[in-house]
Amino acid sequence: MDGREAGLALTDDAYVKACCADLYESPWAREILGDPLHPGGLALTNRLGRLMNIGRDHWVADLASARGTSAMAISRAFHCRVVGVEFGAEPVVEAHAIARESADSTRGFFLRGDAEAPPLATGRFAGVVCECSLSLFPDKPAAVAEAARLLQPGGRLGISDFAVTPGTLPTELQGTIGQILCLAQALDVNGYVRLLQEAGLTVAHQEDASDQVVKILDDVDTKLAALPLLQMFSGGTSEADEMLQQAPRLVARIRQLVAEGNLGYWLLVAEKPGG
Repeated sequence: MDGREAGLALTDDAYVKACCADLYESPWAREILGDPLHPGGLALTNRLGRLMNIGRDHWVADLASARGTSAMAISRAFHCRVVGVEFGAEPVVEAHAIARESADSTRGFFLRGDAEAPPLATGRFAGVVCECSLSLFPDKPAAVAEAARLLQPGGRLGISDFAVTPGTLPTELQGTIGQILCLAQALDVNGYVRLLQEAGLTVAHQEDASDQVVKILDDVDTKLAALPLLQMFSGGTSEADEMLQQAPRLVARIRQLVAEGNLGYWLLVAEKPGG
C-alpha cells in the first residue's frame, strides 16, 4: 500500500518527492551510485562554486542537499556558510552528524524542507546551489523562482544537471530507474536557460561537462561487476533485484545516448539583477 492508498492525502507532487527521497536512501542505490550522486563529484561542485563567485562568509543555500556532502565541501573550499534544505528526514539527520564532526561545524546547517518552497528568508543569500536535482523537481518553474527569491541582488544561482534532447529517452529510462538517474524529467540545455530567464535571472555562464557522465558510467560498470554481492546487499527485494538485473543494459543504453549527443551534463550560472 502506498502513501495515497493509506489515506495520507499526499498530493501527487509530494508523493513523487517522498518516493525519490526513499529511493536515493536505499542501500543498493547508495552502493552503486555513490555519494554525491552527480558526475564530476566534488571537483565539479567546487568548479560551480568558483563560477558563482562564492566568497568568505557568504551565505549559500544548497537545495536538495541530501547528506550534506557537497554543502560541507563548499563551506570548506570557500570559507562560507551553507544552509542545506532536504526533503528526506534520514539524510538531514546524517548531514547534521557530518557537520558536527567537521572542523568547520559552525559553517554547515541543515533542515528538512521542500526545495520548491524552501523555508528560508528572502534576499539573504549570495548564492544558491542546486546539483543534479532540478531535473527531479515536479514543478521546476516554482523551484527556480524560489531560488531567485532567496538571492540577494547580484547573487548567483548555480545549477549542475543532466540535459536530455526531447524525445530521445528510451521507454526503460522514463520510469523509476530514469528518475533515480535524474533523467526521466530532465530538460535540454535551452529548457534550463528558459527557466532561469523566466525567473528574472541573467544567465552568466554555460559549461558542458558531459565527459564526466562517461566517467561515472565507468564507475557504475565496475560496481556492477559485483552484481551477485549487490543483490545480497539489497536484502533480496524483488524491486531492487529487478533494477540490478536491468542495470548493465541500461548503462550501455546511456552510453549510447551520450555518444549520440542526446544526453549530457551541464553547469549553468545565473545572476539576480541589481547587484
